[in-house]
Amino acid sequence: MLLAAAVAAGLRTPWPLLGAGGALLAGLVVVARRGWTPRGTFGRANGVTILRAGLLAGLPPAADLGAAPLIGLCLLFLGADGLDGWLARRADQTSEFGAFLDKETDALFLLLLCAVAAFQNRLPLWILGAGLLRYVFVVVVFLLDPPEKTEERSNLARYLYGGMVTALLLSFLPYPAVYRPLVIVAAGALAVSFGRSLWWIVPRGQAFGEPDGRGGA
Repeated sequence: MLLAAAVAAGLRTPWPLLGAGGALLAGLVVVARRGWTPRGTFGRANGVTILRAGLLAGLPPAADLGAAPLIGLCLLFLGADGLDGWLARRADQTSEFGAFLDKETDALFLLLLCAVAAFQNRLPLWILGAGLLRYVFVVVVFLLDPPEKTEERSNLARYLYGGMVTALLLSFLPYPAVYRPLVIVAAGALAVSFGRSLWWIVPRGQAFGEPDGRGGA
């Protein structure tokens, strides 16, 4: 995704990000096919998440049509966000795969929204960094290989994510004096949240690639 972001920034189009992100989601579905749900089926909840991911292909053309179509599509994406989790809990089909697929879909949505805002010159190019935080987090966790491979989901993280998305959506309205400070604050808070997650996941004093010392002989 980092390479796709560089290509997207050079071409000033979000399509490389959409292609790379879609490929990652498809790869996740294939690799984790044995653990889709406790029953082994794909499940309606995961199907809803895939439908949400499909909506992301409409972000670039919706942005070209104007603020109203883009914001409407984003609200549809966000409105369906709680549906997949509700379906999984209702059918007792919650799984690690479903939670990870949901997080990666949300991460791709945020990155695409950052890219569209940047490439339409509504926000500076640095906003791509906010969209890439999740992917940088995954790379760092992979390199450090801590005992816990994922962060705990918290209400604070959800609020910060929602605040970031709200600030980005406001950037498509003609009020830069309002949305620019909000975007800066939201991006900073999101960066602190990811840093905090790394602080709790990675054992103190562990170097890159160094075992955590809590495994067997």
